[in-house]
Amino acid sequence: MGPPRAAALLALLLSAPAAATDPSGSPGLPRVLTLGDALPNPAVSFMAGWSSQCTDPGCNRPSCVAALGDQGAIAALVTGQRGLAVEAAEQGLVGAESARQDVLRDLDFQVKQQFVNTAVAAQTVRFSREEASIAEQVLEAARERRAAGTVTESDVIRLEVLHGQIEQLAGRAVQAFEQARASLARLLGFRSGSATFVVDPGPVAVATVPPRLAGATVESLTEDARANRPDLAAARAQLEQARVQASLQRRLVIPAFQLQAQYAQQGAPGGWFTPPTASVGLSIPLPVLYQRQGEIGQADAGVLAAEASVRKVEAQVLADVATAFANLETYRRNAERSQVRLVPRARDARDRVGDQYARGTAGLLDYLDAQRSLIHSEMDRFSSVGDFWTAVFQVERAVGASYHP
Repeated sequence: MGPPRAAALLALLLSAPAAATDPSGSPGLPRVLTLGDALPNPAVSFMAGWSSQCTDPGCNRPSCVAALGDQGAIAALVTGQRGLAVEAAEQGLVGAESARQDVLRDLDFQVKQQFVNTAVAAQTVRFSREEASIAEQVLEAARERRAAGTVTESDVIRLEVLHGQIEQLAGRAVQAFEQARASLARLLGFRSGSATFVVDPGPVAVATVPPRLAGATVESLTEDARANRPDLAAARAQLEQARVQASLQRRLVIPAFQLQAQYAQQGAPGGWFTPPTASVGLSIPLPVLYQRQGEIGQADAGVLAAEASVRKVEAQVLADVATAFANLETYRRNAERSQVRLVPRARDARDRVGDQYARGTAGLLDYLDAQRSLIHSEMDRFSSVGDFWTAVFQVERAVGASYHP
């Protein structure tokens, strides 16, 4: 093979398709990565020159040397080192994706919790304004009755105080709602201006157990958590990666041979100074003095650390599920008691006593007591419903699943 054919071979090697690039122009990965894409590229070298130090025929003719080596690619395939390295990288990718899902799990909980807080604050604003309107009507009626001499001045003053207290409650409710809405907007990525959206509470307006959580137990939720928790999946992927890395370190003790091929010539036909010479070679390092003992020991320690990490996360999963389920049961009972018994009875009592006071058959103190009892019961209901849904979302976070319809 003369210089023209050697130059043609070099041009063929250099004309291979370029790697994919991203829009910024930096090298990127292809859309579909195969094992062949992941293998190291063969190393090729070419050198051309001439000698000017002699006058022998062909001595000062152009010379060329071309070499090709596999850089241990075939050895990596034969010994399984390439497969282990790829598997370790795949487990690292699984761990990274699981870690990303774990961040999203926490963010999802924060958004849902803040939405519930905002919805509860909106309901508080609505209730306090309605009660302030009712208190104002009762106050106006009492003033008319005072003019008629059927209500004392002290009764009117007490009603004025009650009306002012409810207005104070409405003002604080508006402030709490604006703060909650701003926090929700920040979590949703709102960065400029003021948040003006209206919150529709939907199912979270009342404490109703989601259908997919009905009949759930600590045991069933724990099994779901073992299958779904992204932090546990990340820990398991890290353990598998550590085990593969330990296997790879042991496999790397096997000598990685390299195949080499070379072609050299100087001169031309009829005047060769160095005739065309082709050679092949095999390079094998001998693991006599160094057998990667340190790397193997470090990899084994990494496996032990990863195993401990998995056990730690598993214990955390059990604790999270048990705590979240206990909170759910407690807040569910509180919310049901408030919704079914306390608020309806308190409202009925306030309405009855209010009618009796308007007819003059009940005292003002009875009406004030009934009104304050209703306000306390309603505020407790809002708080209980908010706590219930927060507990539902805590179960979701503990399990790594979504139960909200």
